[in-house]
Amino acid sequence: MKETLIQLRHEMEKESVAALIIPTSDPHSTEYVCEHFAARKFVSGFTGSAGVLVVCKDCAALWTDGRYFLQAESQLASSGIDLMKIGQAETPAIEDYIVDHCQAGETVAFDGRLITANQADTYAEAFEAKQLHMMTDIDFVDRIWTDRPAMPDSQTFLYDVKYAGKSVADKLAEIQACMNKAEADHLILTKIDEIAWLLNLRAKDIPYYPVALAYMIVHREGGTLYINQARLDEESRACFEKNHIEMKDYEAIYDDVSGLQGFVWLDPNSANIRLALSLQTAYMQEESPIIERKARKNPVEIASTKQAHLKDGVAVTKFMYWLKHTDVSKESELSVSDKLQSFRQAQENYIEDSFAPIVAYGPHGAIIHYQSSIETNVSLKPEGFLMIDSGGQYIEGTTDITRTYVLGPISEKQRHWFSVVLRGHIRLEMAHWIEGCTGSSLDILAHGPIWDEQMDYQHGTGHGVGHLSSVHEGPQSIRWRGQGLNAVIRPGMITSDEPGIYIPNEFGIRHENEVLAVADEKNFYGQFMHFEPLTWVPFDVDGLDVSLLQENEIAWLNDYHQKVYATISPYLDADEKAWLEKACSPISK
Repeated sequence: MKETLIQLRHEMEKESVAALIIPTSDPHSTEYVCEHFAARKFVSGFTGSAGVLVVCKDCAALWTDGRYFLQAESQLASSGIDLMKIGQAETPAIEDYIVDHCQAGETVAFDGRLITANQADTYAEAFEAKQLHMMTDIDFVDRIWTDRPAMPDSQTFLYDVKYAGKSVADKLAEIQACMNKAEADHLILTKIDEIAWLLNLRAKDIPYYPVALAYMIVHREGGTLYINQARLDEESRACFEKNHIEMKDYEAIYDDVSGLQGFVWLDPNSANIRLALSLQTAYMQEESPIIERKARKNPVEIASTKQAHLKDGVAVTKFMYWLKHTDVSKESELSVSDKLQSFRQAQENYIEDSFAPIVAYGPHGAIIHYQSSIETNVSLKPEGFLMIDSGGQYIEGTTDITRTYVLGPISEKQRHWFSVVLRGHIRLEMAHWIEGCTGSSLDILAHGPIWDEQMDYQHGTGHGVGHLSSVHEGPQSIRWRGQGLNAVIRPGMITSDEPGIYIPNEFGIRHENEVLAVADEKNFYGQFMHFEPLTWVPFDVDGLDVSLLQENEIAWLNDYHQKVYATISPYLDADEKAWLEKACSPISK
C-alpha cells in the first residue's frame, strides 16, 4: 500500500493538493459499494464496510468505527496509514485533522460524486477558518487504478407487486402528492434503494444488495430514470413507459440537473455535492419523502417477509442441527460458512446472502465484523463459541440473524456473558412503549444488563432492514449515540435486536433477531407499541446460566422457543424435529 500512497501523492502534487479525502462511498451514498467504487479499499488495503481515508503530503489516516478496530489494526499495519478510532476521546474529527495538517490557503480535494452535500458543507465550514480551498471535480484514485473494475451491468427485473404490495403508479402518485404539497417541481433521487422501492426495480449490481445503480428525477408528472438502458428488462421498460418515465444514460443526470427549471427538492444527506453544485435553480434541502414510506412495510410486504423468515428459519435451524451432530474438529470457519449457505440455497426463491457472513470462531468472535478468508481461516474445536451473523435475500424479503453456538465446554466467564447478553436481547424484544419513542429511548433495555456490569459493545443495538433491498436501512435505529437517534419507531418498521459482548483475544457473543414494530392498544395516553419476532431459530441454551435470568425473561424465552418449534418443525425430518423439540424444551431455575 505504501507504493500506492506514493503514486497518489504524486498525482496530488500535480494539482497542488495538500490533502485528499477518500470515503467508503459511491455516487449514491451506498453502504456496501461495488468494486468499481471501492477506492478506499484499493488505496488502504482495509476491507471493512465503513471508513474514511485521508491522505496528506506527509501523513495518512483512516477513520472507522468500533466494529472494525481490531480488523483495521491488522490490515493497516506497516501501511503508513494511522488508525483513527471513531468514538474515542482522543480521536480528532476528520476536518480537524486536515486543518491541523494543512497550511493556510492550501487545497483539499475529494471526488464530488462520493461526498454528500451535507458532508461537504461540514468540511467547508471547518476549512474556512484556515482559508482552505475545496476541489471536487477530479477522481485522483482513477488516475493510478490501472485495472479498475468496470461499472456493474447486471440485468434488471421488475419486482412483482404480489411481493412489493404497491404498483409503480401508486407509489409515483404518493410521492408526487408530497411534491405538490411542498410545491416542488422536481425531486432528485440518488439513493438506489429509494429508486428500487419507487420503481419496483431490482438487479444484482452490488453483492448482497439486489438493486441497480441509477439516478432518478421525479417530476410533477412522470419522471426520468438514469441507467445503462441496455440492462433494462422488457417488463420494466414497458412499465416505465406506461408511467411516463423517460429513460436516459446513467451519466446524463449531471447535464439534466443543470438545466432544470422550477423548484427542486434534494435530500442533502444522500445527494452528492457534484449534483448540488450542478443545480442552477432554486431548491430545498429536505429529507426524501421515500425514506419513511419505504421503512414502514405495507401489509403485503409484511406477509411476504414473514415467508422469507420462515424459509430462513428452516435453513438456519437445519444448519444448527447439523452443527450439533457433526465432528466440528473436521470443520473450519470457511467450510461451516459454505454449509450454512447450502441450507439457504435449498430454500425456494433464495437469491443470495444479504451480506458477507460473519463466521467467527473463538478469539475471532471479538472482531465485531470479522470475515473469514483463506489467510485467516481457522479450524474449529469441540469447545468454546462459534458466532455466526448471516442473512439471506429471498424474493419474499431480506433476513438477518446472529446466533452464538456452543461447540463444547465453555468457561464460567463465557457462560456468564452469554447469559447477560441474552438478557439484554430479551428485554428489548419484550419492550412496550408509546408511539413517539425513538430507538434511543428503547436502547437502555438492551444495554442495561451489560452496563450494570460496567461493560459495553461498540456498535448499534438495532438497524432497520429493507425488503429485498439493503440489510441496513434507515431512518430508524436502536442506539444511544450515532445516526438515527431522532427517528421514531413506527408500525411496520423492521429492526434488528443484537446486543453483544466482545473480549479481545478471547471470544465474542451476539444474539440477534429481526423484529417488527406493531401497534398495540390505543387509549387516552396514546398508541402503545410492541415488537413481534420475525426470526424463528432457537437460541443455544447450552451456553446459558439460567440463574442469571429473571422470571419474566425465562417466560419470554420459553414462549419464544415454543413458537419456534411450532413454526419450524413441520419442515424438518424426524431426527431434526426430535432434536428441535429438545432444544426448545422449557427451562427453569
